[in-house]
Amino acid sequence: MLINTKVLNIRRWLLPTSIALLLAVLAGCAEPEIQTMPVSLTGTITAPDGVTADKFYVRLYHAWALEGLLRHPVEEIESFETTGAAFSHDFDYPVDTGEGLLVYAWLDTDGDGVLCTPSVRDDIAGLIEVSEFPADAVTVELELTATCAGPDWFYPPVPQ
Repeated sequence: MLINTKVLNIRRWLLPTSIALLLAVLAGCAEPEIQTMPVSLTGTITAPDGVTADKFYVRLYHAWALEGLLRHPVEEIESFETTGAAFSHDFDYPVDTGEGLLVYAWLDTDGDGVLCTPSVRDDIAGLIEVSEFPADAVTVELELTATCAGPDWFYPPVPQ
């Protein structure tokens, strides 16, 4: 009988302690909630004369992310597609993970869904830095000017 009482006492203690320990470990591993700001983005995308396509791919970036030795340009926030030159998109801007806003777009001229390949180099891209940011509503006019250029080709600008 004495053994059964000890086993029961251990079982009564073990379950609550295990649950508390599991919750403490999970709480310690959780990342803090990212603070965001709602932003409504509208704009137009202009392609060179004679270039047409059904779909534009748009990506939103922080101009700069992190601090100190880890500070770097062009950190992606999110992306979306638009079927016309005029677009509207609502998104949550992560306030604490970077600064500034870059809007990058490219036109899929060959319809393959890939920004340039070794054999086809016709896709056209452009980027604009939103100068009046942060703001809850942003309007941009983005001109596509370069073939096969990623966002890091445009930003940061080359010193003159």
